[in-house]
Amino acid sequence: LSLALLCVFSAAPVRAVVLETEPRTFPAKAYRRVRLEFPVGELKVIPSDEAVVRFLVKVRCSGGSEERCEELANRLVLDNDTEGTTLHLKLRKYPKWHNHGMKVMGELRVPRSLAVKIEMGVGELTIDGIEGDLDAELGVGEADIRAPKDHAGHVSVDTGVGDARIHGGGSDTESRGFIGSHATWTSGSGRSEVRLHVGVGDGTVRLE
Repeated sequence: LSLALLCVFSAAPVRAVVLETEPRTFPAKAYRRVRLEFPVGELKVIPSDEAVVRFLVKVRCSGGSEERCEELANRLVLDNDTEGTTLHLKLRKYPKWHNHGMKVMGELRVPRSLAVKIEMGVGELTIDGIEGDLDAELGVGEADIRAPKDHAGHVSVDTGVGDARIHGGGSDTESRGFIGSHATWTSGSGRSEVRLHVGVGDGTVRLE
């Protein structure tokens, strides 16, 4: 990932450096689905009217020098390959994934009708307005999905430890339990399926 922009923010007593990578783009017309593996940080998935898949990363370092932040950011690698009609993207860090005060913020823009699969380890996941099938897995953290109600036919949210919620389907559905919370909505007239699984943390789908 090539670094494109360097910003330095100073606010006593905390000093932060923010780096932004150049976006990576991939033609979308050859694919029916995008699969992204994103290990740690914040991830946003946003619909687009462009015929490309676009992915960029911002890196925020606290309490370090610009040179050290750039050194850490340059260890990030985005792998891409094709699995049939699926574009597979994987963000990784060489040699090992250690934060050292670094926070990774990813943004994935995809054509709104394209199917999306997200595999995320730890952090905050936000998905807004995807009309195709959506399958999201988050190991630890919080996930918030906004999905077009007219396009959804089936929605399921489950958590290992945490709350599972579905809002906006005519009546809110919520399940709370120390282990194994689950919420399902099957009243939709659309064709897309939305599935969210969170291992530890809260998962919410909002139908709009």
